[in-house]
Amino acid sequence: MSDTERELSRKIYQYLCNIVGTEEVVKARRNIFRVMDRVIHIPNLTQISSGSKAEGLHLKGSDYDVMIVSKRILVYENKNVSSFTPLSMDLIMDNSDTKPGFTKLKFECISNGYLWPTNAWVEVVEGEAYFSSKLFREHKCPNDMIIHGPCRSSLDDSFDSARCFWCQTWIKPAHKWILRSRPYWPNCQLVKAIVKHGVLFVPIGCKGSSNEDLEWRISFSMAEKQLIFSFSHTQLLCYALLKIILKDIIKMKHSDLVCSYFLKTIMFWLCEESNPSEWHSGNMIPCFVKCLRRLIYCVQYKTCLHYFIPDNNLFECRFTDYQHRALLDTLHDIDNSLWTYVFHTATFHNFRSELTGSHSPYLTASALPCLAYPKGLHIHVKYSKIKQIITRLIKLKNTELRKYMLSLISNYWMQSQDCSNLIEINKSVYKQYQKRLCCFKAGLDCDVSSTWLLLASLFYKHKRLTECKFILNYCLSKLTPDKIILSFTNTLSEQTLFQKFHDAFGLILTCKHLIINELSFNKPHNLLPVELIPSTKQDACDRIRVFPSVVYLYMLSFLCCHHLGDNRGKLNALRDLQLTIRERYFISPYETHFQIAYTCLKIAKSMM
Repeated sequence: MSDTERELSRKIYQYLCNIVGTEEVVKARRNIFRVMDRVIHIPNLTQISSGSKAEGLHLKGSDYDVMIVSKRILVYENKNVSSFTPLSMDLIMDNSDTKPGFTKLKFECISNGYLWPTNAWVEVVEGEAYFSSKLFREHKCPNDMIIHGPCRSSLDDSFDSARCFWCQTWIKPAHKWILRSRPYWPNCQLVKAIVKHGVLFVPIGCKGSSNEDLEWRISFSMAEKQLIFSFSHTQLLCYALLKIILKDIIKMKHSDLVCSYFLKTIMFWLCEESNPSEWHSGNMIPCFVKCLRRLIYCVQYKTCLHYFIPDNNLFECRFTDYQHRALLDTLHDIDNSLWTYVFHTATFHNFRSELTGSHSPYLTASALPCLAYPKGLHIHVKYSKIKQIITRLIKLKNTELRKYMLSLISNYWMQSQDCSNLIEINKSVYKQYQKRLCCFKAGLDCDVSSTWLLLASLFYKHKRLTECKFILNYCLSKLTPDKIILSFTNTLSEQTLFQKFHDAFGLILTCKHLIINELSFNKPHNLLPVELIPSTKQDACDRIRVFPSVVYLYMLSFLCCHHLGDNRGKLNALRDLQLTIRERYFISPYETHFQIAYTCLKIAKSMM
């Protein structure tokens, strides 16, 4: 390779780092989801983050995937190794009449304590009781979710959850993967680490199979995540660029004919076959060309072998002749004018457009949008389990992420007990008050304003209106236009500013002085003013009420003035509330947030 090509490769590498994220940013994203999995406690279930975001990629259009694994239902290869325990159920693999990569799950024994929920999922075939993947997948699917493959997906395709079962041992159909001769990657230590985690079973059968509704797909998502984590950054960027081409070019012409799982499989095979020393920034262009041409080869010969079970050809019966020719034409066109296509993708175009309109000389992706995901922890956290969660968090090695997560949990814990009127002087009230103040101090590390607004709400509930107004004025001085409201869709300009602060001051100081969060009140809504409880819209779980911070600040200021008899103050607060809504000042672009804002305005007007 010439020096010119090597230099161009490095420039492409850096350009992709700005769009996709640097190695440090990717690690930060992964740590966030790893900690979430460790913290979230759902009775009898284990949550495993998967998909692009958990892999460290935050590309536009990528969703957040979660595997929900039952602790009470375990899968075994045969009944000789099953182990019956109280309140549990054993399922036995039955590979008869199934294609490689799929299996049926047969009931072996069910304890009396865990019989009741399974009746809705059982199908009896020739005297054998099978666990139906179709019935299990569709059972009690929420109204705000749709069935998509083995998953339940949100209506906007931003979130997928797959309920699944776990086999604690490595299954025989994938034993050849352990023994396969490989000169470089993955090494023996990684193979051992993968094998000890076993495999999962997701509720989807082989399309067109006579047993499709009974079959379950064998999922290696835990293994695949570990393999992705072992990628060099050049390998990860090649994988990300393949996904960008898939989303912005191939899907636009051929819909879902090719999915990202095929790209991941191709990357695994290439990484196993090639020397790791080839994958470096100065060799970025040849490495990516190799990836693209392997995809073309696989499509041309209609062969994409499953990485763990090669007997399973993922491209078998995938295309009609017309689809095959059209897809090959598209891929050859991309190969013939590769960088013309790449730099005209929507992802690259949006990056250049934002860079042109930015005051910054450069833009770069950061982990900022991923920090929005832990905000939803309160959905899964029960007050009774908070001490256990804090114990887990304290053991985290990442000091700053530990403080950030503890801060979020503290804000949740601050709302945990009922508010007694502080006019009553007794030891119980004093202890409650001191406990909340401790939570307040611990909660200051997650953002600019939400903890202060919770403290203001506490004073309001205790009729300490003057102190409440003092805190609101302090908050208002902090909610300046130079701050960033945390969301799943933060712009690259916002991400760049966050990264600059993060590099200079660290995560905690950056969040404490730069980030604004919406304010969440958790059931039983102890700190939410009683005037706002009846009229605010509830979420599907009837647990959370979310307010834009500035909207809530002016609404609470209005309520304080109302009870103090300050009519001028009420008028000023109402005017500021109207202006905030009109200017959309720190209101995330979600319909529910605007509904809450207009509801607050309606309540305020009714009290004039």
